[in-house]
Formats: sequence, structure tokens, C-alpha cells
Amino acid sequence: MEQMCSNDIVQELSHHGRVYTNIPMSKLTTFKVGGPADILIEPYHNDTIPSIVTIAKQVEMPVTVIGGGSNIVVGDKGIRGLVLRIGSSDDTPVAIIIQGNIVTVDARSTKKFFVNQALEHGLEGMEFMAGIPGCIGGGIVMNAGTTVGTFSDIISHITFYDVDGTLQTIGNETLFSYRKSMIPDGAIIISAECKLNHARNVEDIKKTIKEILIERKNKHPLDYPSAGSVFKNPDGHLSWKLINDAGLRGYGIGGAKVSQLHTNFIINTGKATALDIKHLVEFIQETIFKLYAIHLEPEIRFIGEF
Repeated sequence: MEQMCSNDIVQELSHHGRVYTNIPMSKLTTFKVGGPADILIEPYHNDTIPSIVTIAKQVEMPVTVIGGGSNIVVGDKGIRGLVLRIGSSDDTPVAIIIQGNIVTVDARSTKKFFVNQALEHGLEGMEFMAGIPGCIGGGIVMNAGTTVGTFSDIISHITFYDVDGTLQTIGNETLFSYRKSMIPDGAIIISAECKLNHARNVEDIKKTIKEILIERKNKHPLDYPSAGSVFKNPDGHLSWKLINDAGLRGYGIGGAKVSQLHTNFIINTGKATALDIKHLVEFIQETIFKLYAIHLEPEIRFIGEF
């Protein structure tokens, strides 16, 4: 097939979503780092996703899927090809249907919006999401959660487009493991069905959420850009404690620094590059392995060109 020029691709894509060219990914990630994406599109609605992917395939353009940008580090040289953004950085309402204790939610929804809507309908079981940034789709991909709960606790099934653009549904039974989901390669999650519980006392749930938010504020370095917890907890260990006991609290490379408040957080002190963050992650891994023969596996994803 004859190759389309960049302007033709942008024009074709604009029928299916909001299109941006050479947009700095630092504007769309919670770490506030990352070079430009060649082309980024936010679909007008889920039905346009197969068409977007087809256009990219026709010109052999690689597609990178992101959500709310809360769990990624984008390289300083940016991302080549097309970035498909399935998420929102604000609380703009998206599709959510609540019938009894069953919640069907668009993957683009923020966790905050989900929590608030569930509360309004007198439900509980989603408290673990309180204060966690990003969108529902991204949370599902990494099975995000805390000691209070995870997505695997509430998901009944998810709906996604597979690599061929076919709509598929998969149930919870074989979907999740620790901080990971087993969705097929190339899948793009569009919605999820969640099963919550009817709250005996909604005011008690509101109080619990308020306490969670206060605890997060006290224990997490929320005044600095970050991507939350950097490493998964190895079996039988806590990553923050390993890092702390290794003497790495406050250790920095360039503008990236291990938080003084929570040692499983790396913060951007203001002028960090993606490479600073990557090098600091690697240094922590090397140090912990040398001291304890334990490999720390990152929760965060590194994408793009460094």
C-alpha cells in the first residue's frame, strides 16, 4: 500500500479523535518527564479505536497505548509513531453504569470519578483506589492496589479490542496476578464490569476514604512529581524497607531522588530527566541485588526512546 505522508495521516486520524503532533509527553505523565510523541490521539469514543489502529497498520506505524500517564516513564527522546491515549488527566465524566452493586465503567474514567460515583450509589469495596492517580484502564493493566485491596478483588470481567480490532471479553478467573494482568499482547481495554458491595453505612465508608487520603498525604511525597511505588514487593520482603536498609533514602542521580518520606518512591525534584530516573532505578536494583541477592522488579514501565 502506498505510504501516506504525515499530514495525510493526521487528517485521517482527526476523524476519529483529538490529534496532537510533537506533544511533549512530560505534559501527560505524573513524573513530568518525556520527550515528544510524533502523533498522539485521544479517541472521541471507544468505537473509533479499531479505525485508529487500522490507519496506523496501513502505514506500518507503531502504536503505543497509554492511560492516564501515572505509571510510566517516557524517554527524553520521546515516542516514535502513534500514541493512543485511553485516559483522562481530569475528572471529566465518562460512561459509567451502576445497576445495584454492579458497576460498568469506561476504561478512560479516573479512579477518583469511579470512587465518587460508587459512593453516591451507596457502594463499598473501591476504597483502595482513594488517592491513586490515573485511569481505570491503567489500573487494570497493572492490577493496581494497596494493602486495602486491588482491582482483582472487584473486577468481574473486562472488555477489550484485540490486536485485530475484534471486541473480546475475558473474566477474572485467569486475568490477574500480583501487580499484573494477563491481557493479550496488543489488547486495548475499553471497559470493565466491577462487583462491589452495598455499604451498611455510607458515612463510615466516607470516613475510611478520608483516613486513607490523610495517610497517603502523610506518608507519600505528594508535593513532587512521581509515579507512585516504583518496585513490586519481592516474596517475603517490602521494597521500601530493603531500599531504606540499604542506606538509599534521599539518594539521587541528577534531578531524580529516592524520597525521604517513602523510599519506594522516586521523585522528580524539578529538573529530572527520564534518563536520571532510569539510572536511579537501575542503581537501586544493582545495590539491592549486591546486598541481599534480591531482584527488585519495577512496577513502572519505561517506554519510548531514551
